[in-house]
Amino acid sequence: MQETISLFTKKYGLIRSDVIVEIEKIFSEVFTRRYGCEVMAAFQKDMQLEVVAYNEAGGIVQQRVVELNNIRGWNTIRKHLEKSLLKASVLKQTRQYKYYERELRWGEITAIDLEKNYHVELEVIPGETVTAVCPLNRVGLHERSSGDLSIGEKRAFHVRRVDPVFLHGTPRLKVVVDRISKTLVETLLKEQLGYSVEKMTIRCTKRYVGQKSFVVTSRRIPKPAIMAVTRELKERLQVRINRNLCAIKGGYR
Repeated sequence: MQETISLFTKKYGLIRSDVIVEIEKIFSEVFTRRYGCEVMAAFQKDMQLEVVAYNEAGGIVQQRVVELNNIRGWNTIRKHLEKSLLKASVLKQTRQYKYYERELRWGEITAIDLEKNYHVELEVIPGETVTAVCPLNRVGLHERSSGDLSIGEKRAFHVRRVDPVFLHGTPRLKVVVDRISKTLVETLLKEQLGYSVEKMTIRCTKRYVGQKSFVVTSRRIPKPAIMAVTRELKERLQVRINRNLCAIKGGYR
């Protein structure tokens, strides 16, 4: 069992205690269904798995240790266990990725499906490549037929949502990105400004996708930065300076 725990820890990117909890849970559930009574599985101090069935007869609860060497259906148990571990792994990955929602990521469009949704390869977490989906309705009308968003193009995206989903019964991480968020305007400008953005506040108050975005900032933004964002989004930016923005920034969201 020690080797099995180590194998699952490495395979699913979980810590040892997480794997142990999943093994105990699955064995308890499988044997509870199999015997029609409450069954509890738990690792002992010597890391041997002990499975105990609890039967009530005449108001008295009787305990019986299930001999694992004599049971059948190991393949079924393993399938349940691996599915449970995969789910735990996806949930853990989701919690990690959730931290990066609303951020800017550059990604390459790798496919366009039958419903015209864009599939984008990007790194939400640096060094970890995932395929995100950008729904058709999350792209401006001006970009849908322009050819600017074609396969092989690398474009800027706003990380909209990260959720765990089931695909044909298998848990998967789903990353949804878009090109229409006001936050995308803000993060693109911040990327252009680099370290100097730490001394200023930027808010996109209104955005008419493909037409014009209205931006309020606490300091002047260099024209090259504005033009770079204009070229990427194919829309004009109207920038207004409000040096009191830091004090009232909550009112713009």
